[in-house]
Amino acid sequence: MRLFYLDESGNPELSGASDSYVLVAVGIPIEKWTACDKAINQLKASYNLLSSEIHTAWMLRSYREQQEIEGFDSMPHEERRQAVIRVREQKVQNYKANKSPQALKSLKKIYKNTEPYIHLTYSERERFIFDLAARVKSWSFARIFAEVIDKKDYRPPKPDLTPEVQAFERIVTRIEKYLSHISNEQKVYGLLIHDECESVTASHVCNMKRYHRRGTFKSEIKHIIETPLFVSSDHTNMVQIADCCAYALRRYYDSADAALYTPIKARADKIGSDIVGFNHYTSNNRCECDLCKAKRKRQGKA
Repeated sequence: MRLFYLDESGNPELSGASDSYVLVAVGIPIEKWTACDKAINQLKASYNLLSSEIHTAWMLRSYREQQEIEGFDSMPHEERRQAVIRVREQKVQNYKANKSPQALKSLKKIYKNTEPYIHLTYSERERFIFDLAARVKSWSFARIFAEVIDKKDYRPPKPDLTPEVQAFERIVTRIEKYLSHISNEQKVYGLLIHDECESVTASHVCNMKRYHRRGTFKSEIKHIIETPLFVSSDHTNMVQIADCCAYALRRYYDSADAALYTPIKARADKIGSDIVGFNHYTSNNRCECDLCKAKRKRQGKA
């Protein structure tokens, strides 16, 4: 049995702020789950994050309040936390007096989502994320699948095929082919475990039922069981790993930043030396990303 943990990065709406929409699945053998979970918890504990959900995008923001606190880097963790809370409380009061309700709401959202990490400097938060990526890279038994959709070039074959639905179908197809490939004398089954998301739950469940009946566009489904299970990411370390991987791919495609993408790519599903687990959907036939260049080379169009 293989467990596949799914999460996304970027807004799937074509009018959304991000240039790309990314869906990632991180697959591990079920017997490796305990070791993986323990390794993540050990790393979290070393940064005083054991009880915190890891949301990579929020961790890697710059927290201006830290820069305003004299001697912040030399403070113990709890002293740092209390100092940031005091500065933030004062800013909330200033916003209440001088800013719009919408601006105050936005500020409170930022503070809520970054609160678990305010005891760490930016360099410490960055080091933690790279340590996390290095753990994943070391898991030779893991396989990562990803669909990256360039939204400005999105031309679906059907008008109602949204980036979310297309990405999900393509990920399901690749996982099915992977499970078929590793099944020898004994059939290997897979189970999808998705970050809880109200906007996609009904859609993915409905589509997965349809894939079981009719297959996807490119494959019958014989190895993936059930519909996706939806779990809260704050309770599930492996979904947080999928979040980190999805962020790494979006940073690479939206900002040409390969630093976090490179260790994650090491665990992409491959046939020989060819990456088959990742795909970049774009109509730009001269895209210079590594996936598109490799695809053109395989097709003799380099």
